[in-house]
Amino acid sequence: MFCHRVKTLCKIGVLLSLILLSRPVLAQHGELVMATTFSPGATAWIIQRWQTQPDSVTIRTLNRTSASLEQLLDTSNAENVDLILTSSPMLLQHLQEHQKLAPLEDIPQNSQRLVPESIRSTSVAVAISGFGLLINRSALAARHLPAPADWDDLMHPRYQGALLMSSPSRSDTNHLMIEALLQQKGWAQGWETLLASAGNLVTISSRSFGVADKIKSGLGVAGPVIDNYANLLLNDLHLTFSYFPQSAVSPTYVAVLKKSQHAAEARRFMRYLLSPEGQRILADANTGKYPVTPLSSDNPRAAQQAVLMNQPPLNYRLILKRQQLVQRMFDTAISFRLAQLKDAWRALHSAEARLKRPLPEIRSLLTRVPVDAANSENEAWLAQFDNKSFAEQQMMEWQLWFLNNQRQAINKLEELK
Repeated sequence: MFCHRVKTLCKIGVLLSLILLSRPVLAQHGELVMATTFSPGATAWIIQRWQTQPDSVTIRTLNRTSASLEQLLDTSNAENVDLILTSSPMLLQHLQEHQKLAPLEDIPQNSQRLVPESIRSTSVAVAISGFGLLINRSALAARHLPAPADWDDLMHPRYQGALLMSSPSRSDTNHLMIEALLQQKGWAQGWETLLASAGNLVTISSRSFGVADKIKSGLGVAGPVIDNYANLLLNDLHLTFSYFPQSAVSPTYVAVLKKSQHAAEARRFMRYLLSPEGQRILADANTGKYPVTPLSSDNPRAAQQAVLMNQPPLNYRLILKRQQLVQRMFDTAISFRLAQLKDAWRALHSAEARLKRPLPEIRSLLTRVPVDAANSENEAWLAQFDNKSFAEQQMMEWQLWFLNNQRQAINKLEELK
C-alpha cells in the first residue's frame, strides 16, 4: 500500500512538472522578459544599473542552457520573451533560421564587426570575453603542483584527478572554447590535446559556470572557463585566473524577438548597453566582461581588452556546420566513457613513469579520433548529421572504434609488465 501511494505521488509530481513546463512565459505589465544562457550572477550587475535609469522597465530573466532556450523559443509558449542575451552564435543562428528574431538597423560598426556575418542582420555584440584557466591556489598548493598556463600543461600526468571541464553539448560557451582549440591546433592535434587532458579530469560539469563553482569549492584545482564566470569569483583570494596565450574572443550578443510585445523597450535596453554609459557598466569588473568600445589607455583592463580584440576571429561558418559533429564526438570520446578513459590514462602514466620513457604508440591509440581532418570540414558530409539515424549510426561506430583502440592500448601495456 505504501509503495502504491509513493508511486501515485510520483506520477502526480511528474504531471505537475510537465504542466508547469508547458505553461507560457507570462510577462507582467511593463516588464521585459530576457532569455539568457548566462548565470544569474553574470547578468545581475547589468540589470541593477539599468534599473537606475529614468523610466526604465523591470527586466526578468530566464536563465537556461542554449538547448533549453532553443526548445522553449521554438514553441508558441515563448510569445512573451522579448529579447535574448547570450554568447552562443549557434542559438542565434537557429532562431534566425526559424524567423524568430527581429531585424536590427543602425548598429555601430565597432560592434557589428565582432558578430558572425550570418547573424549580423538580427544580432548585436555589446561586450566581449576571453577564455583561460581558473585555478584554486590552495588546492594547487595542497597537492604541491605548479600552476598550469595553457592547454598543453593540462595533459601532464601530474594533474591526474585534478581538472574540471564542461561538455560542448551542455554548454555553447565550452563549445566555442573547444572549437578555438581545434582551429588553433588543427583537428588531429586538437583532439589529441583534449583526450590527453580528459584523462586528468575529476568529472564533466553540466554547465560551464559549474566548472568555476566546483573549482571554487576545491573539487578540482583548475579548469578551462570563460573569463566572465571566473572574474566574478576573484574576490576569493584562493582563486586566480589566467588567459590562454591565444584566447579567442567570445562576444556577448543581444537580439530582439520578432513577436516581442515590448519591442521598443527591448531596443531601448539594447541601445543603453551600446551607449557610453552602458559600455562603462560593461567595463566594470562586476560583469566579468569587456566592452566592445576601446577602453582608455589608463584603464587597468585596457591591455587585456586590446589583446582579445586583436585575436584572429574564429571560423564561425565552420563552427555552425560541424556543431553536431564536435558535440557528439566529445560525448562519445570523453563524456560517455570518462571512467574507462581515466583508467587507461592512469595505466599509461604509470607505465611511462616505471619505464622512464614515453610510449608514443600507445598514446596514439588513446588520442586518435575516427573522423579525419578532411571530413571535419566537408560540408556535404557534415550536413548528414541533420539526419538523426545517420548521427546515431556514426556514434555507435565511434563507440566500437574507441573501445577497440582502448583494448589494444591496454593489451600493449600488459605486455610491457
